[in-house]
Amino acid sequence: MRKLVLSLCLLIISLNALGQNYFITNQYAYDLFLVNPADAGNNSECITFNGFYQKQWFGVDLAPTTQLFAFQAPLMNNLGSGTYVFNDRNGNYNRMGLQQSFSVEIKLRENRNGFTSLHFGLSAIINHTSLDYGNFTDGAALDPVISGTGESGTGFNANTGMMLEVNNYHIGVAISELFAQNNPMYQSEWEPQTGPVIHAHAGTSWKVPDRDVYIEPLLYYRRDANAHTRFDANLKLYMPTPDPNFALWGILAYRRSMDGQLGRDLGFGTTIGIDYRSFSFGVEHQLGLTSAQKQFGSALLLVAGYRICSDKSKRAMPCTQKDAIIKAAQRDKNRGLKGIKDATAK
Repeated sequence: MRKLVLSLCLLIISLNALGQNYFITNQYAYDLFLVNPADAGNNSECITFNGFYQKQWFGVDLAPTTQLFAFQAPLMNNLGSGTYVFNDRNGNYNRMGLQQSFSVEIKLRENRNGFTSLHFGLSAIINHTSLDYGNFTDGAALDPVISGTGESGTGFNANTGMMLEVNNYHIGVAISELFAQNNPMYQSEWEPQTGPVIHAHAGTSWKVPDRDVYIEPLLYYRRDANAHTRFDANLKLYMPTPDPNFALWGILAYRRSMDGQLGRDLGFGTTIGIDYRSFSFGVEHQLGLTSAQKQFGSALLLVAGYRICSDKSKRAMPCTQKDAIIKAAQRDKNRGLKGIKDATAK
């Protein structure tokens, strides 16, 4: 009976979140294109790979577990690409999916002092969901409404977004779940209403003068079709070590629901990470503050990444987009001066 109650509770939680991959939006601080396709492949200097493994409710059978792999790459003619695949299990309910995003950058200004650009993105997602009835009742009789050993279905949707960048500052808005629910598993009149989800974000990357230390604040806001809202404040820090092959980094995140007059705290996230040359590793502990999270425990997220940069650099510290633009402008200037000198010599 206990297993039945737990399974049904997990099922209800999954159905309430149907159509909005909220488990993914906890990883946007590592890969912003997960919530805004306009950021896909935005780093024109590097190809990046990131993997995530999230585990919740330790000690509980069939507890929520998520695996996600993301890949970003710049393409020709100011185009960018971002891809992720995921597998999310919540009790007897399972989701698997693939999303492909493309972005285009329109440069409004670019010189040795920085740049201004607009980014537009579009993505398509396909996901497969399944529900296993096999271990609902330990062999006891099932409700006649529930028949067979399970059910499954496949659906698709699309997301779009735009982003403005001025040097190392950015602000963006995206809309996900553009289409109505089309997964045959959820065509019943009893299913909750779903619709577009609005995402907004703003952030920057600031380098401490005369220090190889980067501070990256990031704000995030989300509102779904049922007027459920969420606000996050994130602070990321990169620090060097005496060994240039190693760098330390961390993230502090505060998450809050804005529903109702006063809202409520959802939780905190604390990440500690290390970069070794082109590799990145991190561990995030998510401290839940809601009553359910306090009852079942918090979540643990493991992060691993790898980057391949055009300059073949293996340094641990990051290179910001503005740094890349300034370096490219300086190289062009130096080439121009060298050409003038060569022509004068001839």
